[in-house]
Amino acid sequence: MRRTHSFLFIATLLALFILAAPRINAQSGGSGLSFLKIGVGARSMGMGDAGVADADMGSAMYYNPALIADDDAASVTIMHNEWIEDISTEFVGVSVPLNGWSFGVHMGLTSVGGIELRDVPGEPIGETDTRNFAGGVTAAFAIADGVDVGATAKYVFEKIHVDEAGGYAFDFGVAVRPFSEGALANLRTGITLANIGSMTELRTVSTKLPSLLRYGASYRVPMESVKGGLNVAAEGLTLLEESTTHINLGAELDYLGMVFLRLGYRSGYDNNGISFGGGAKYSSLRFDYAFTPFSESFGNAHTISLSITL
Repeated sequence: MRRTHSFLFIATLLALFILAAPRINAQSGGSGLSFLKIGVGARSMGMGDAGVADADMGSAMYYNPALIADDDAASVTIMHNEWIEDISTEFVGVSVPLNGWSFGVHMGLTSVGGIELRDVPGEPIGETDTRNFAGGVTAAFAIADGVDVGATAKYVFEKIHVDEAGGYAFDFGVAVRPFSEGALANLRTGITLANIGSMTELRTVSTKLPSLLRYGASYRVPMESVKGGLNVAAEGLTLLEESTTHINLGAELDYLGMVFLRLGYRSGYDNNGISFGGGAKYSSLRFDYAFTPFSESFGNAHTISLSITL
């Protein structure tokens, strides 16, 4: 059965988000806080960072706050990410369904160590690091059959050596299942407008938040031959302050709902495109791993996640 109201709703939201994008972009200039662009959760990272319609549990709050409205049980997600250039991230997200709503809390800390200090050109006089924090609360609920909405309010903080700045940001998301039955019943679409807010000055310069727009779809194909299925996801990621768009593609093959293999691709990056991943689930526990290779001696990135359904 076709949900006409779902199509009209998502089309209206998409139009509003796109109309708002030029204004946000005009205000942003060049942005900092690049850690807010790094994905969360080994499952989505292994699938090319394509999570706006497919992320689950705690990591869903990063990609699309509306997605936690589908959660039937509370969950906890813990992630460690070793990115390139000595960048590491620790993340924890908790989501709880309650009386028709779903609520979530998340915190992430990203650090970069080994930064050389200099007063003048020449030998370094020491080393320092940077600390970046983002944490917030999420609320989501179904406003109609097959239509979920959600929003996140978060506090963002950065410290470089002795200088620091803080601010607030908001994410808004919608997730829609356009069909309730038939071959397309497993189709879900999503859209998110993220990192809308402002920061205080870092010393004398205001840091701009990296506002972005995600939009895409996911689809699950049941496969009796492996007693599981194939999940495919595709999304567009528009970085509003840069006026650039990337295409993220991902696929996940699961066997018995217990063993998972993943492959992803991200377009438009000079040093990275493909990603790989895998996972294993036993009872209420799921362990996920993602491997992201980089070219030009940048090294490789590794992401591990543990998700627990309560």
